[in-house]
Amino acid sequence: MRFLLFDRITHLEPGKRIEGVKCISMTEEFLRGHFDRAPCMPGSLVIEAMVQLAAWAAIAKHDYKLSCVLSMLDDVTVPADIRPGTTIHITGELMGTNPKGSFAKATATVDGEEVARIGRVLYAHVPMPDPAILRERLSYFGYTP
Repeated sequence: MRFLLFDRITHLEPGKRIEGVKCISMTEEFLRGHFDRAPCMPGSLVIEAMVQLAAWAAIAKHDYKLSCVLSMLDDVTVPADIRPGTTIHITGELMGTNPKGSFAKATATVDGEEVARIGRVLYAHVPMPDPAILRERLSYFGYTP
C-alpha cells in the first residue's frame, strides 16, 4: 500500500518554501486493526508527511523533471500521540538544491505549537521521464503549477 501522508498544499514557493496540512480522521488506513483503544497517528508517519511535503519544494524548483528519494534525516523531534480530529500544519523550507540532490528542514505544528521538527533532510534526485506526471500529481493536493 502506498501512503500519501499530507492532504493539501496551502502555499508553495518553488525552491524556497512549502506549507500544507494533514487532517487526521478515524478512517485513516494506518489506524485500521490497531490502536483500537487509543487511536493516534504514529510519530514516524508525521515525520514521513513532513519529508513528503518538503520534497515538493525541490521537485517544483527543478520544473518537475525529477523526483526526490529520502537519503538521510538529522536532528529529528518525533511527536507524541496525535489523535484523530487533529489538523497538523506542516512547513518545509528548501535550504539548498542542485541537479543531484537537495536538503531541507521542516516543522509540524498543532494549534500553533510545534509538535515535530526535522533539522535537516537530505534527498537524492531521480530523473522523471515525463514531468507532466508530477505536475498532475501535485494538482491532487490542491495546487496547480
